[in-house]
Amino acid sequence: MKQFKVIDQLSLIDGVLMCKRPSGRSYQKAHYKQGDLDGACGAYSLSMVLNILGVFEADELLTPTNKQNKRTDEWKLIKALNQWGLYRDGLKSSDIRTILKKYYSDIVSVYIPRLEKNGKDVPEKLKYWIDQNTPVILGINYNSEEGHWIVAVGYALDENDNYTSILTLDPGADTPRYCLWNGIIELDKEPRKKYGYRYYSDKADKTILTDEPDKVSLDEIIVITRN
Repeated sequence: MKQFKVIDQLSLIDGVLMCKRPSGRSYQKAHYKQGDLDGACGAYSLSMVLNILGVFEADELLTPTNKQNKRTDEWKLIKALNQWGLYRDGLKSSDIRTILKKYYSDIVSVYIPRLEKNGKDVPEKLKYWIDQNTPVILGINYNSEEGHWIVAVGYALDENDNYTSILTLDPGADTPRYCLWNGIIELDKEPRKKYGYRYYSDKADKTILTDEPDKVSLDEIIVITRN
């Protein structure tokens, strides 16, 4: 029987993908789509991970700055995201690490592991962190010029317990309503192809992803954990 493992922090409540607020007493949106916050995929993916970890409220990005408490770490991070991340050029992994270390180091730690050539060890590293209930920012590339940040939140096993797929939240796809993910990366990589992984993203908001896949490489991961 096929199995799906997804980090514990995600819940579907009345068809809305939710996670706990930092207070732990109520829920907030877990997924943000590009256009909701007017920014690039790196800023969205970072905001989603911090939301899921329960240390941030991405809705605060929409609150006028004159109504925010400027003494908090959250305000400093929001200011940095507005200055660094909410623009079309997006964020590099080094930018994300710099922002978090400078403005949010009391709350979270950030780790960018060194990867093997061609990202061969990415799937196993993702599985390890997902088993720790840690969402991971994953950098994929479609070609030498086009890349994208998404968030790995789970994985699938087939009836023989073989690890077959990575389950993701994609800021460029619709918010899921019937499952806890809106993207799937199949791990049966095409041999000798740099962009050999098939990536299905849920543009039509379906539980079963039927659109033609993108061919991608798995190139970077950013691990953020609560202190």
